[in-house]
Amino acid sequence: MIPRFRRGQGPAMTPHRPGDEGSTLVELMTAMAVFSVLMALVGGATLSMFTGINGASQRGEVQQESQNAMEWATRLVRYADVPEGQAVAITSAGPASVDLYTYSGTGAKNDVPYRARLYVTTLANGQRAVYSDVWTPQKIAGGWNWTPTARPAPATRQLLNVPAGTGSPLQLRYYACTPSTNCAATRREVTPLVPGALTLGALEVPESITVTIGDPGKADSLVTQDVKLVNLS
Repeated sequence: MIPRFRRGQGPAMTPHRPGDEGSTLVELMTAMAVFSVLMALVGGATLSMFTGINGASQRGEVQQESQNAMEWATRLVRYADVPEGQAVAITSAGPASVDLYTYSGTGAKNDVPYRARLYVTTLANGQRAVYSDVWTPQKIAGGWNWTPTARPAPATRQLLNVPAGTGSPLQLRYYACTPSTNCAATRREVTPLVPGALTLGALEVPESITVTIGDPGKADSLVTQDVKLVNLS
């Protein structure tokens, strides 16, 4: 049906109410404010989630590196022994370093006493690192030679490095006992304050070494293992 209008009049208009524009602007500003708050909350939660994931990933990587370093270190230490021509298995022991002879099989030859060293050094960038040196011996009359002319340098491996300003990434504690009596009853700690020979009683032998490896600044990265010296005790 076609609407009819009186001459001179247009279609009926909706009456204008004062304040309509103001109400629309307030609603728009309110909606924008609510949206901004929601975006800030969502963004903060997302950032926190990714930060947590990244932190957990980094901690996992450090702990895995510590585990790998521990596997190598304990392999060297576990099979310490006194080779032919030598008087002791551990030639120098300290809170953060150890020098010993070991049948660990960590080189190209089997069933030979490697000379090995675990130690901590400070890198050029200030970081502290755990290293191992392994010398492969050659058999000589009456014993072994670990510095042959053809291969005087050791095989060096970096096991772990930690940020500057932290404590030692390698900590060692030494224990001795008297096997002829009862190792379990006579076990005692003999860790020297500075690197040097172990001070043992007349019938005592090195029994075990407790090894701790990791970043001292991150307690959850530290790995500790009590390594029994199977060839000595």
